[in-house]
Amino acid sequence: MEIDCKRVLLIDLDDERRASRVRVLQATGYNVDLRRDYVTAESLDDEGIYDLVIIALHDMPEKMLEYSDHLAKNNPDLPVLLLTDHGVFLPRGTLGRNLQAGNPIELMRTIASMLVGSIHIREVPVG
Repeated sequence: MEIDCKRVLLIDLDDERRASRVRVLQATGYNVDLRRDYVTAESLDDEGIYDLVIIALHDMPEKMLEYSDHLAKNNPDLPVLLLTDHGVFLPRGTLGRNLQAGNPIELMRTIASMLVGSIHIREVPVG
């Protein structure tokens, strides 16, 4: 599969899995930038230059969800995936907007398939 070199921002606290995730994405042709936490990413405030932001949820899911809400507010057309041990999710309230805005659903499914072996992307439930 040949891709138009997409820029992906990966925010991931986990050293071992982070390195393998970066290798998988780069081996497929994605240009991957890494932030070790949402605080660093938020302080740099450069998420708008990416085609996709992937947030790996580990120790601080509430803070990361707040950060994804911040991203959705400041970059409403920016696709964001939330990566967990249980699958890949979209931030709450963005499923309809992502579909209506024509965000790259195929790109998101391709990434989900590479990282967790499934193209099924669910929305984080409200509450």
